[in-house]
Amino acid sequence: MIPAIYTHLIAAGAALALGASGAWWAQAQRYGLEIEKLQHQQTSADLQGERQAVQDMARFQKGLDDALANFQATGRRNAAAQQDLDRSLRDLRGTTAGLRGDFAGLPERIAGAAQPTLAQYASTCTALLEGLAERGGRMAERGADIARAADGHAADAALIRDAWPTKNRLEAPQAVPSLQAFPSTLNRRTNP
Repeated sequence: MIPAIYTHLIAAGAALALGASGAWWAQAQRYGLEIEKLQHQQTSADLQGERQAVQDMARFQKGLDDALANFQATGRRNAAAQQDLDRSLRDLRGTTAGLRGDFAGLPERIAGAAQPTLAQYASTCTALLEGLAERGGRMAERGADIARAADGHAADAALIRDAWPTKNRLEAPQAVPSLQAFPSTLNRRTNP
């Protein structure tokens, strides 16, 4: 038969093993819950970062859409201004052509009414004024070309400036905390 001391030792050993197993299981459950909480916090932080990125993208897209609308409105205004300039150039060309007709008949009218010297003077003045009118027309056309190019450049520059993200329209996303950001929790987990 087994002496009573051995029975008590076996019972104590079994109780110790059972107690240690229970403590091990309870500790595993507690740390498992702690890990789940940390993972939930990390997932929540990641989700918040994603939401912020979506909001930033929406603000950027709105800024781009606004810049494009502004560019198109500027293009329409430039087209209207160009049409006005073209009308002015046509009027100038018509006036210049009318002046050429007036200048062409002027020497004959002066020559028949006055002395030959006056006719030569009138002819010289007419040639001079015709040259000035022709040069003025070319200068106006060149000015119109320069104005067209400047308007196009200004519209392009405004589009680029308005579409470029700025700090006010696009804030940098906030950093997402990692598990290393919770040192007290990590210390408890590694030091039971």
